[in-house]
Amino acid sequence: MRKGTALTLALDVAPYALVALVVFTAALGSPVLAQLCAVVIVVYLGNAAFGECDLASAALGDAPRSAYDGKVVWITGASQGLGETLAVHLGSMGAKLILSSRREETLRRVCDAARAAGARDARALTLDARAGSAAMREKGAAALALAKEMASGASEDETDAMMTTDDAGVDYIFHVAGGSQHAAAEDTADEVDRDMFELNTMSAIALTKALLPSMLQRRSGTIVAVGSMAVKCPAPGQATYAATKAALSAFCHSLRGEVADRGVNVTVAHPGPIATGLGGQTRVIFGATLAKSTCDTGDGVNSADSSRGAKVGKKEKRLNAEWVARKIAAGAALGLDEVVLATQPIMLLRNFMQFVPSVGYRVLNKVGPKRTRAARAGVSMYELK
Repeated sequence: MRKGTALTLALDVAPYALVALVVFTAALGSPVLAQLCAVVIVVYLGNAAFGECDLASAALGDAPRSAYDGKVVWITGASQGLGETLAVHLGSMGAKLILSSRREETLRRVCDAARAAGARDARALTLDARAGSAAMREKGAAALALAKEMASGASEDETDAMMTTDDAGVDYIFHVAGGSQHAAAEDTADEVDRDMFELNTMSAIALTKALLPSMLQRRSGTIVAVGSMAVKCPAPGQATYAATKAALSAFCHSLRGEVADRGVNVTVAHPGPIATGLGGQTRVIFGATLAKSTCDTGDGVNSADSSRGAKVGKKEKRLNAEWVARKIAAGAALGLDEVVLATQPIMLLRNFMQFVPSVGYRVLNKVGPKRTRAARAGVSMYELK
């Protein structure tokens, strides 16, 4: 059993076991471990009210360098935001990186940054996540070919002369590519729903299925999907976005059960709002129509327009991108099923949704209309009073 799995099991079971022991022994007239039980409960309640991640993520710390050193890691959505931050972080741990997005020039800049951080190799593989399953299968085959080149030690200019390694493959894939949403469900056009599902869900499923045969054959590989806190807490103003991430999460958790005895691991990360896009970078944010979104996906060409979409919001209301990258990398390397991260009070609301959902729904019924009005006005939904 992997370290993260064992720790999660212990942390999930411990409070219930302690409370049961105290209650049972108290009924016999002499409670056992009552003080320890009280301390544990205070720690759990304190983390629920003030923490920004689950106790397992907090206790594990960072991933060991050995988890990524020399490993082939494929990151989609690597040209900006969390994907770019993750690329530099894993590069600093000696990974061999395949970085994908639609923007080749930007990808090459990120490749250079990752190499400067310590990556053993970094290659750009352009990918349009909305191109459909057939295109994703082709990109999966291209990524496997790149993995063989990297294993052989060939440079980008030596691809015809290199010797491939039969057992080489992609060791990790991080599904980071995706777009957010600021629009009421009743206003959202069908074309936006379809595009968002293609980008956030269908592309990741198709790429996973493209790599899965190789991972199963090698009995080695880790699939990491970046979901969203919107999966844990309903997200008024982001209904389709929440649905796309929930679908991806359900697929990945179901897949884990299918391949658990065949050497392939699956981790799903659910971060809350991250402090990316604050430097003026254009983020993919879907509005009510494609014309009101930050990139028009109808013609398959990136036509980002930073005047569209919604304001990103304040940095202090969002998670630090470097911290999120470290936590997700650690969770994937050490065997966590999920990595849940968010600032307060979003994490507290998530805990209500998990343990006392009726209270959580009442809170959302109060906050939701305000968020929806903010989405329609094109302002940040994360700074409501």
